[in-house]
Amino acid sequence: MSTPDLEGFQYVASEKDGQRLEGRYRIIGLLGTGSTADVYLALDEVDQVPVVVKWLIDSAAQNRQVRARFVLGAAAAQSVNHPAVLRVLSIEDSVEPPYVVLEALPGEPLDDYLERTGPIPQGPALELVRPVARGLVAAHSAGIVHRDLKPANLFLVRTPGAAESVKLIDFGFAKDTRADPDAGPSSVNLVLGTAQYMAPEQVLAEPVDPRTDIYGFGIVLFRILTGHLPFDLEQSVDLFSHQLYSPTPPPSWLVDGLDPQLEQIVLRCTRKHPSNRYQSMQAVLADLERVAANREISDLPLTRMPDLFRPRHTSGLEAAEALAAHFKTEPPPATVRYDPGSMGH
Repeated sequence: MSTPDLEGFQYVASEKDGQRLEGRYRIIGLLGTGSTADVYLALDEVDQVPVVVKWLIDSAAQNRQVRARFVLGAAAAQSVNHPAVLRVLSIEDSVEPPYVVLEALPGEPLDDYLERTGPIPQGPALELVRPVARGLVAAHSAGIVHRDLKPANLFLVRTPGAAESVKLIDFGFAKDTRADPDAGPSSVNLVLGTAQYMAPEQVLAEPVDPRTDIYGFGIVLFRILTGHLPFDLEQSVDLFSHQLYSPTPPPSWLVDGLDPQLEQIVLRCTRKHPSNRYQSMQAVLADLERVAANREISDLPLTRMPDLFRPRHTSGLEAAEALAAHFKTEPPPATVRYDPGSMGH
């Protein structure tokens, strides 16, 4: 049997080299380290393909919340079967510390590519984001909200002899909407995500649903098309205030000749009130397909005015009022009745 090609993987020797996991995964070297996990390149000696082992470090494994999020995030990704979603091959949470085995992807994260090349022209951008939209359709159909869409979590896969593809990775902040919404590490009152891509409901630690990912997808699309973020600030009170109260600026301010319909998709994804956004990723994908085929997209009028997210919980209302005072604007009215079927009514 031939030795798998390990070109494109940059790794260094580690003390775990040669260790076998589950009788089939042999550690080859260390790919990188993070604040909570070390990442190793390994060889699947059964299928003779490279794989990645993501292993919690001891201190992170002792943190119950970090440990639970690590395992639940891997389980969320494993429940989504789609070519545009990273495959999780194994989850070992009964060992100390726990680890997960993932398919190995040669290539680079999209954020590295954007930093090096700048914005992507409209045609290639549409080719790039439509598979991502399809992957999100599959995730949402499986009951999973990713909750951390950003270029760093989109991986450009470059396999010799094959066309470049993109995969959605890192479900560490994912929400399984099939579970009890107030159970586990994805419950209300936890601000999870990356601030520059957060929907208003995330900023206020309110419940999330697939429309939260639609907001993040719109911010990602803005960044791909313009090379910038709509609110290009470090995490701060100012940034959170913009995410709550400032409409997304039109991408055409930064890109000449942008198709107005593609711009409308960005702006519709990033409306503040979830009921004003696209109501499903399938609807977003349908409009992306129409733009790619030079067909007209349909209207999507506002159904809630003003376009502001209305908190449902006291903590969210208090946070919204504090941010409004900082921003010198009027806070949104609170929602009187908790309605699980309609976020932010």
